[in-house]
Amino acid sequence: MDALVQSIFNGKQDFTQEEIWHLAGLTIDHYRASPNVVTIPSQNLIFVGDLHGELQSVLSVQRYIEKYNNHYFIFLGDYADRGPEQVETINLVMALNLAYPDRVLLLRGNHESNEIAARYGFYHAVLREFSVDVFKYYSSVFEVLPIAAYREGFVFGCHGGVPEGVASIEEIQARNRRNPNFPDDVIFQLVWNDPREGNFKFYPNERSSRARHYGQIAFDTFMENINAQVMFRAHEVIPEGYCTFFQKRLVSVFTATYMGRVRPKIVRIGSSGVIEPLDIR
Repeated sequence: MDALVQSIFNGKQDFTQEEIWHLAGLTIDHYRASPNVVTIPSQNLIFVGDLHGELQSVLSVQRYIEKYNNHYFIFLGDYADRGPEQVETINLVMALNLAYPDRVLLLRGNHESNEIAARYGFYHAVLREFSVDVFKYYSSVFEVLPIAAYREGFVFGCHGGVPEGVASIEEIQARNRRNPNFPDDVIFQLVWNDPREGNFKFYPNERSSRARHYGQIAFDTFMENINAQVMFRAHEVIPEGYCTFFQKRLVSVFTATYMGRVRPKIVRIGSSGVIEPLDIR
């Protein structure tokens, strides 16, 4: 194991600019050649929702990674912004990925964006301790993180959900994610869109003029087109830490306490398709 990664596991929380450069560089190397949609290698899965700079949530997830050593963990994005330990949280997330590269996958959320990080805290959190150059290291990590995870015939996961006008995994693979923000509308909607119960396709989302709410028709059509049974996503604050939509075929999970408003969860699914929320903290 890399010495810096081991020191993070041993509780290291003070970092030099050079150490962050090293950690970010290893993560970039790991994902540089990854497609937009990564193939999931296992049917024993645990999904992790928004973390938003809450180190205790990641430490709890770390304990589950050690406990469920035959499971594949998919982090659905939003590692920093808003919370009290943003730098420490994203560094530990990267360390977990580097320590368990075959069992931990990091996806990109809507907050892995320069524009959003400048608005919601991560940019300023980095600058309070370091420099603009250090933020650029993190931004370079954002650009290479995959957008979605998929196992044919079983499961699809991304931060937000169903994009408008997409009928195949190949169409998602063809888009360009390599940007510090989200100029591509399909990539943008995959990290920004929200589900709503109802027999409709799409309608405007108050989050952004480019975002959409997706309903039962859009969800069912997308899942049939890509040949998947269950979708996992994050992105919305859910007081119970998780909820389901569309006859329990869509699971939304939130893994931060969000200033005490959430009882945070991660969610497990195995080959039987049984969905099991797991408490953290």
